[in-house]
Amino acid sequence: MASLNGRPFQLSFAILVAIVGVVGGGCARSMQSIDLARDAYVSGDFQVADETLSQFAEKQGGVSDAAALDLAMVDLASGNVRSAEARLRHLRDKFDTSPKLALVSEAASTVTDDRVRRYHPSGYEEVMIRAMLSLCSLASDQTDAESYALQATEKQNELSREAESRGFLSPGEVYQPLALAPYLRGIMREATHHDFDDAAKAYRLVSAVRPQFAPAAEDIQRASGGSHSQAGHGVLYVIACVGRGPVLQETVAETTSAALSIASSVLNAETNEEESADGKKRVNGPVLPNIASVKVPLVVIPPSPIAAIGIRSGGQLLGATQTITDVGELATRQVESEMPYTIARAVVRRATKEAAVAKVGNSIGLNGSVGSLFHFAAASAWAGSEKADTRCWGLLPREIQVFRCELPAGDHIVSLDPLGFNGQSIGLPVNEHVQIVNGRNTYRIAIAPAEKVFVSSSP
Repeated sequence: MASLNGRPFQLSFAILVAIVGVVGGGCARSMQSIDLARDAYVSGDFQVADETLSQFAEKQGGVSDAAALDLAMVDLASGNVRSAEARLRHLRDKFDTSPKLALVSEAASTVTDDRVRRYHPSGYEEVMIRAMLSLCSLASDQTDAESYALQATEKQNELSREAESRGFLSPGEVYQPLALAPYLRGIMREATHHDFDDAAKAYRLVSAVRPQFAPAAEDIQRASGGSHSQAGHGVLYVIACVGRGPVLQETVAETTSAALSIASSVLNAETNEEESADGKKRVNGPVLPNIASVKVPLVVIPPSPIAAIGIRSGGQLLGATQTITDVGELATRQVESEMPYTIARAVVRRATKEAAVAKVGNSIGLNGSVGSLFHFAAASAWAGSEKADTRCWGLLPREIQVFRCELPAGDHIVSLDPLGFNGQSIGLPVNEHVQIVNGRNTYRIAIAPAEKVFVSSSP
């Protein structure tokens, strides 16, 4: 029997500790720096946010793509609309052409954790890339706004079909249509002054998807009547990204029967059975361990004081923005639906690690109490080093809200006022010069993660 103080034990344990150390704190330190950049964005310090995020976006792998997504929001809020659109288009194309599974990083994750996997956005993030591209287009020349909105709808439908093929229950509820997409189609069709039937159809879909959105009834009535706006008036649309949106934080989740079933299927597929000399089946490969809980990412909505944006003109309150898409709810539904697979991946990883520890122990002749102690200590240290993958697009809004009003053709000063949940102003209003053209739409894209409102506008 090997001695507890013997060199084989010390050497083998040292090797495993070294492997644990590879996971390291690099990713954690990166996320801490990105959190500081996100705080700078919320406070309106776009220079600090840009400089910090750019450092990570320019690197390859790790958190680079998540940082680039955040940079797009910094660009949009600071008025660099073209840069935001170009960045999001590049990322959309990159994610579309990259395989969701990369063999090298997937293999590496079995001996570390999900943080070494190549970053690929969650489904809701892929949908929101296209939604935010629509807003970028509205803030510039409006040329591709409707096309981007349709892409958002198509991506959500694609995710629903994929979920159905994987056996998800009620995928249509998890991957509900995005109300923003048909709403944008409606306002763009209305602006043509002849596609009113298409506009009315789009608004009916908005009402079906989000019945809480009260203005949809008026939109349907107006489009059905074939009217864009009253004579001598144009339309101002304020589309607002309100509040701090979803981020991922580490939590501990109990293993579920669904997750264990998925993990068991994966392990069975990887296990080979051989017949021994006595005719019995011998299983080679990892065995499903007895695991009560694992570390997983949880969707969290950071607190923010803003509820909506009030719009005033000529000293009169015209109204306030209303929610068309709840991004936080969208993220929560989709991440929760994927949770059995996230847990199963952690269970499979734990099984692989325990099998590796057992193999090392056997190879150096550790058995009995010493072997058990080595297995327990090494496997516990290795598993304890795991962290949940919390990389995400952390500067998405909590909600996308909209407001429509008709104003006489001409120049106006419109005030955008951040409102708290009690309906009172919580910050300084932003005054915007708005030129209204008879029979046409004018857009203002407002970014309001907290008490300050930042505006990107169409020329």
